[in-house]
Amino acid sequence: MFTQKEIGHILLALIVLGFSISLAGIIKNGIDYLAILTGFLLILIVMLVNILAKKATAYYYEAKIEHNIWMWERFGFKREERFSKPMPAGIIVPVIFSITSYGKAFWLAALEFDVYTTSARASKRHGEHRYTEMTEIHIGLIAAAGIIANLIAGIIGYLVGFPEFSKLNIYYAIYSMIPFGNLDGSKIFFGSRLVWYTLGIICLIFLSYTFAFHQGIM
Repeated sequence: MFTQKEIGHILLALIVLGFSISLAGIIKNGIDYLAILTGFLLILIVMLVNILAKKATAYYYEAKIEHNIWMWERFGFKREERFSKPMPAGIIVPVIFSITSYGKAFWLAALEFDVYTTSARASKRHGEHRYTEMTEIHIGLIAAAGIIANLIAGIIGYLVGFPEFSKLNIYYAIYSMIPFGNLDGSKIFFGSRLVWYTLGIICLIFLSYTFAFHQGIM
């Protein structure tokens, strides 16, 4: 299910995001190994919820996906406006956000994924089954599955009295909606505007409940 390269990229994203969400506590309270370990464990679970949901959906469409650190290749809209070498934005952006805000703000979009059709799907070109091409809609639905899974996990966290886990899932879902570069949000946006807008509204509703809960309104 996971390639060695993919595991390496996921672990790198875990280190970066774990640092990002732990920095505020480190600055305020010093190094608390238990708190740092808890933060890393929480973000790992949140990431795995998202990743496994997408992999399961890809499997349903007889495809497979591989996650990589989000790379930023272009600085403009013209074809020639590209960096000579892609920048690891999935590392740089979260670190910059955390350091410049002293940990008070963090960026959780660190991974992107590529889709590959499986041999079972490719064989349908010549078999008896109807062959359906892997379209942008399919790819968008795969990306959307991860966001939906995080929102469901957020509800579960709220119901069992684990608000930090709930909030982290909701924040991760919202960052996954950003339609920039090769992030999941772009795949959803270009796959289906309806799905993107619908999920966007749902994420905003969840976010409003999160703020209300934080302020003690609910």
